[in-house]
Amino acid sequence: MKWTKHIRYLSSKLNTSLYMISSLKNITNMHVLRTMYFACFHTHLRYGVTLWGGDPEGLRIFRLQKKAVRILSNVSRNTSCRKLFKDLKILPLPCLYISEVVYKAKSNWKQEKQNKELHNYNTRQKSDFHTQYCRTNLYKNNYENVGIKLFNKLPDTIKIIKKPREFKRRLQHFLMQHAFYSVDEYMSF
Repeated sequence: MKWTKHIRYLSSKLNTSLYMISSLKNITNMHVLRTMYFACFHTHLRYGVTLWGGDPEGLRIFRLQKKAVRILSNVSRNTSCRKLFKDLKILPLPCLYISEVVYKAKSNWKQEKQNKELHNYNTRQKSDFHTQYCRTNLYKNNYENVGIKLFNKLPDTIKIIKKPREFKRRLQHFLMQHAFYSVDEYMSF
């Protein structure tokens, strides 16, 4: 499924928010700017990210987010944003996508089985959830299947958390610490 049309529409909305934030930059303080970012930019960014966040066209939206972070931090166009995301405590788009997909998939795992339930071998991945064999790309890119793969890459200290709020908080803290710029970077971590 292609998300090009939606991403174009979202890009337009985010550009409007960028203009608003950059207009306010000179007349208000950082706290108000950050609040405006979360109210006007982040809400649009987060809406439906589990559906379109894995699309390659999402890179266009990530560039706009980096532009917003540079405006908030009042730095030049060619400054790296990785440290700025951490300083502002804003999740980069790939981390936001990972967070939402993992959390949504974890909350729907009533019937999913761990590897230790399928065999008696003492492997390193025994506590990981078993991934389904996928013949089609449509199912491979389904948020549940992607969520299982992303969950399995988490550190064990986060995987074992049972309380949903605590799990989400620790997951976001972990992603904030590393500020991954792509899902592939996260998967190879």
